[in-house]
Amino acid sequence: MKIKKILFFALATITLWSCSSDEDSNVLPDNFDNGAIISIANLTSNVIFDDNLEGGIDVNLEYRDSENGALLDKLDVYVSYFDRSENVGDSSNAIFGELLLRTVEETDFSNGENEFPVHNLVITTQDFLDLTNNTLDGIAPSDEFLTRFELTLTDGRVFSTNNTGNNGGLISNFNMLTRVE
Repeated sequence: MKIKKILFFALATITLWSCSSDEDSNVLPDNFDNGAIISIANLTSNVIFDDNLEGGIDVNLEYRDSENGALLDKLDVYVSYFDRSENVGDSSNAIFGELLLRTVEETDFSNGENEFPVHNLVITTQDFLDLTNNTLDGIAPSDEFLTRFELTLTDGRVFSTNNTGNNGGLISNFNMLTRVE
């Protein structure tokens, strides 16, 4: 019984310390800026095959901001290639750094079923290969292509993997990993 009292006292003390503050941590400052997220609304395909050009990415991306999509300026799509099978294939001419694949303008989005802007992004296997200066003979199972999204808002702010945080329970997908099979 004495252990229960000690544990209760310790828990009460910790709770009291964690709640005591000069500021209410749940109140947002007046100058707080909301960001933006991109999420996957529907994924149809996300695979690349090492022996044919049939694969790629086919995904519906949904954009959200604090003004129901009014802050969207553009979405930049970047691709990186990672040779995870160095002893298979000849990717010696491939480019491994991050490269801009395309820019999706605000006008390329349409109103989705949740009333948020949606864009159907299709990146073919040939797109991945051409951008990274690679060939089907240069890729092999376990190689990876990383697609990174970068949002630019009408006020000039930019959001991507390096500056996203808690989004009120929403999951932001600024990266998509596509494996070669």
